[in-house]
Amino acid sequence: MRNLIKGPIYEHKQTKKLLHYLPKRSIVFLWHEDLDGVAVDGLIEAQVKAVINAKTSMTGHYTQHHVRRLLQAGIPVFDITASCKHDRLYQGDEAIIFQDELYVDDQLEPMFVASLKSYTEEIINEKAIEARNNFSDQFDKFVHNTITYAEKECDWFKQFPTIPPSFEVVNQKEVFIVARNTKYEKDIKAVRHAMMKKGTVIVAVDGAADGLLKQKIVPDFIIGDMDSISEKAIDCGAQLICHEHPNGSSPGKERLNKMGLFVDTIRFVGTSEDVAITASYWSGANHLYLIGCRLGMTEFLEKGRAGMGSTWLCRIQAGEKITDLKGIHHLTNRSISPLLWQKKSRVKPSLIETIHHLVSGRVGLWKKREVLRHD
Repeated sequence: MRNLIKGPIYEHKQTKKLLHYLPKRSIVFLWHEDLDGVAVDGLIEAQVKAVINAKTSMTGHYTQHHVRRLLQAGIPVFDITASCKHDRLYQGDEAIIFQDELYVDDQLEPMFVASLKSYTEEIINEKAIEARNNFSDQFDKFVHNTITYAEKECDWFKQFPTIPPSFEVVNQKEVFIVARNTKYEKDIKAVRHAMMKKGTVIVAVDGAADGLLKQKIVPDFIIGDMDSISEKAIDCGAQLICHEHPNGSSPGKERLNKMGLFVDTIRFVGTSEDVAITASYWSGANHLYLIGCRLGMTEFLEKGRAGMGSTWLCRIQAGEKITDLKGIHHLTNRSISPLLWQKKSRVKPSLIETIHHLVSGRVGLWKKREVLRHD
């Protein structure tokens, strides 16, 4: 571990919002219990010098490998053990980390802010053992929560939800639903040619719109709470639809109304991913291709959700129309062209057909320099 780390320090109570404006080579001050994959992807991309967390970066409540990923990328991770920090958020103040202590310039003089505990491989291994010991109890709680909420929310899936007329365009169309998740941008790259096919509809869930724009793809719709989306994405030309929760609240609509934008809503249970899938299903989409959508206990615990009742129901309902593409970049990034696999491997025909359909030979599209619209 380096004895001295120096640089500007930036802080936000929500990591996803900090990543929208964080300059490269900064020190970050987070309030993020159990760092998740999306946050760590952003921190690595920003080449941060160090991560300081006012909460516990790795609790041991469940298995996660994200702190180790930061260390492997050469980024030290610290949890605060004692602090005399004021309420003011740091926005570029000069900071120094020295011998597991944080100092921040105050009127040109470094002032002690906090004592730190640095993560090591030994600590990570201890937390991993703790997570394995907690697995059985955690799994029981997650399943119980999932079943309990599935029973409560089942009626929402039995009737046609009220969907804005603008969304009727997905009828009989191939729909790509993209959610912001670990390495989802690599999956976008892997199936980009299929996404750009004429007649397809692209639905971004919240902050996934920014990931699509980075790949020079403009979504047709953005659905969600609009809490992790940049103003650039809001203004990209996509149709905005806010998730309205069963109690009638819609934080996304409130935010956009304050910006002078008046948008449609869909009232439904669950996550914004569930809303996008359910709305597409009930609107008569021909097929749904999912990129980055969550499925599984760890992904939901990282999102702060103790179960996945609505997502379970959503997948049961639309299952025959769904192809989940999460992680497909692991297949398409191999040295051999995926279009040659049929001759050189024993991959099942159904998989070959799927890959062939998604990774077609439209090589000309990606060469265009401007942002592409696929309509």
